[in-house]
Parts: sequence; structure tokens; C-alpha cells
Amino acid sequence: MMNSFYSWYWSNYSPEVAYLVMVLLWVVYFIPAVVAFLRAHQSKVAILTLNILLGWTGIGWIVALVWSLAYPGHD
Repeated sequence: MMNSFYSWYWSNYSPEVAYLVMVLLWVVYFIPAVVAFLRAHQSKVAILTLNILLGWTGIGWIVALVWSLAYPGHD
């Protein structure tokens, strides 16, 4: 009885697929911070902080991405 109840919940896919999807989502989530660090942006720590704290909202992620693509502020 218990086995048939949970059969809809469990997938036949291996856990490696779930791990791969999770890693890909984390990579996409931190794109603004990575861009800021690669461009040596003057506000890279602030962009990373914004990305961590408000990136999940979508709007915070877009703001962090635009900010990371803006002029880095060094000569």
C-alpha cells in the first residue's frame, strides 16, 4: 500500500540528472557576479551581495546583471 502511494513521487531518472540541473541553475543564478568579477568591476562585491540577497526575485537578478555589464569604473 505504501509503495503504490509514493510511486508517483519518485522518478526513474538517476540523481545525477538532478545534480546536473541544480548545478546549471546555480551557474545561471550567479552569472551577474561572475561577469562583474571577470570584468574587474569596481562594485563587484556589492553586485555579488545584491545577487545573493535579491537575485531570487528576478528583478534583483536583472539589476545585478545590468550593473555588472555597466562601465566597470576603472581607467
